[in-house]
Amino acid sequence: MMSFLCVVLLSTLTTWTIVHGMDETVLATIPVPMKKFDLSQSLGRWYYQFQKAPCSWSGSSEFSDYEIFLSAENSKSILFTLTMRIDICNQITGRAFINPQPGVFRSKDSIGNVFSGLYVIVAEDPKTYSIVYGCTKLSAFGNKCEDASITVKTRVPFPNKKIIAQIYNVLMAVWGISIHDLQRVPFRESCVKQQRTKYTYG
Repeated sequence: MMSFLCVVLLSTLTTWTIVHGMDETVLATIPVPMKKFDLSQSLGRWYYQFQKAPCSWSGSSEFSDYEIFLSAENSKSILFTLTMRIDICNQITGRAFINPQPGVFRSKDSIGNVFSGLYVIVAEDPKTYSIVYGCTKLSAFGNKCEDASITVKTRVPFPNKKIIAQIYNVLMAVWGISIHDLQRVPFRESCVKQQRTKYTYG
């Protein structure tokens, strides 16, 4: 089902459809980054809670126990390490380049287009949650995206109701969508300390 929808979505902006009850055209416009973004506070470990996966990596909708660790490489780039479970634990490492505009990053996948694209920190409380917009395929028509994603991450694997409510309010304010319009990323046990199959991008 997801593969068919992705073919439709990538064919043209005018054929975007509804997935998980969400009108995907609301994600076509690239949002502005949050104000006063502080990269130093954003580094460290985050746990994925909700997502709308991009068509370029629709397989990520099958992930569980999904985490990311961010670290500074230098003044121009950050390194990321993803761990997730797809039957077995896997690890992916790569880098993203810091845009002059705070809260905006670009990544170039040396193997394919899984991680290539633009990433915007839409909202973040460094101690609790982060909401990131991604675009793996920019449109030729202005500030538009043809393959958008949303990831919602938290500092703890099991956030409380107050944090979930904050996330809900941001999603409604920015896109008019609910957390129920996104896919829940299940978490049971961390892959970080377990044996993992490793891949490197970039």
